[in-house]
Amino acid sequence: MRALRQLLLLASLILAVACGRNSASPLTADIELLKLDGTTTSIGVASSDRPLLVSLWAVWCQPCKRELPALEEISLQRQDLAVLAINIGDDPTKIAEYLQVNDLSLPVAIDNNGELLKALDAPTVPVTVLFDSEGNVLWSHLGVVSADQVNEALDTYTSL
Repeated sequence: MRALRQLLLLASLILAVACGRNSASPLTADIELLKLDGTTTSIGVASSDRPLLVSLWAVWCQPCKRELPALEEISLQRQDLAVLAINIGDDPTKIAEYLQVNDLSLPVAIDNNGELLKALDAPTVPVTVLFDSEGNVLWSHLGVVSADQVNEALDTYTSL
């Protein structure tokens, strides 16, 4: 059943991109996300000047913990790409502690009520999504993603 849900998510995202569907932006662009410093952002703001790589994750998620170092590496190597790790509702203190203990400097925002996860129709985390500079979904991956997979998607879906 889980594999079927993952396949359906991937198929719907591929169909949206292949058909040139531009409605991904209204679904996700304005969802308010709380940053750890107390300010707010959104996909639309974070992707306004360059493509945005988003990883939805949680402190309790073991696959997410394996993925975050790869995203850290990408965020340090790719200045032409914005990277945002979006936690799905953990306590900000636990998030900050986790980042500190694991020496991660990724920008982090929190999707407290799961709106972004729902808008992307993602059944679970980790989910990694590449948005263009207008907030449209270019690529999505359910499950742990490697730096190589992300770089391949960047090469395929953007002109970075």
